[in-house]
Amino acid sequence: LADISDLSVMGFVEVIKQLPRLKRLEKRLLSEIDRLQPDFAVLIDYPGFHLRLAKSLKLRKIKVFQYVAPQLWAWGAKRVAKLRAVTDAVLGIMPFEGKFFQDHGVNYTYVGTPQVDRALPWILTDGGTKKKWSFAFDQGPVLAFFPGSRMTEVRRILPVMLMVADLLPDKTAFVLSLAESISPEAVVEIFEKCGKKIVCESMKSGDLIRIAPRWHVLVGDSLKLMASADAALVASGTATLECALVQTPMAVIYRMHPLSWQIAKRVVTVTAVSLANLVAGKKVVKEFLQDIDCQEVADHLSELLYDSQKQQEFRGEVTGLAEKLRGTPHDSAAKFVKDFMMQI
Repeated sequence: LADISDLSVMGFVEVIKQLPRLKRLEKRLLSEIDRLQPDFAVLIDYPGFHLRLAKSLKLRKIKVFQYVAPQLWAWGAKRVAKLRAVTDAVLGIMPFEGKFFQDHGVNYTYVGTPQVDRALPWILTDGGTKKKWSFAFDQGPVLAFFPGSRMTEVRRILPVMLMVADLLPDKTAFVLSLAESISPEAVVEIFEKCGKKIVCESMKSGDLIRIAPRWHVLVGDSLKLMASADAALVASGTATLECALVQTPMAVIYRMHPLSWQIAKRVVTVTAVSLANLVAGKKVVKEFLQDIDCQEVADHLSELLYDSQKQQEFRGEVTGLAEKLRGTPHDSAAKFVKDFMMQI
């Protein structure tokens, strides 16, 4: 009925702009639900939309399972009562959130973290050797940039990444990771606005394309790039956890609409924003947020790229994350739903 890439936004102001479209989609979904009359619904992530939908589903006597818990432990403790009222069970993918939800009376079960399965082929082996993708670059170390999977994120974060890159040593090679949902034309436009000479505008999935001097672009294959790069600058999100799992030294960056940022500062209660830090339970990754000093970011990345001791320190901090998160989330979630429905 709709493509999530057209609806995926982060922030407060950004969501308000999408409200008319979200309301129309909600109406279409409920019309289809009334036609099909399902016994249960599995709502995957996307809590801002799904918690509203869940309320309508409960009024129709439909069992509701929320797969991927909303981050109420970070900003919305007052909304836990609503989550408890409109769901029959919450299937979470982050182990640190379980106590919060259970203490608030939510029927919560941790089922495992999907990012572990994605990252497993690229995690350091016991011998310490890393499966790598060979870059045929003339330059020295490779720095990978991950600007996010939403176009609104890329427009705010990519220009800062380009400014940071200009402050790094000339021998550094840059690879930009693009989600397939991101418009190549928009990326070319951002590069040109930042004064980069474009040598190729074609960006095909899976191909490593030289787009500008010192710059290559890779569409898709984000895990392969994460594991192969010497260091990374990553937009806050699940990518930070994946990068930590493959033990690639990184820094985290994020920017949002100024008004959204002011609201977030007043409602967010956690001391870190990246999942890598939240799962580790400590600051293993440096975070650069909103009003960003590009020189400070460049200096930190230079250390991660050129200082072997800093690289080893980072890997020591994130070793063991995979074991902490391991599970079979999709199978476990499906089994939970099946068992729950069989007992009714």
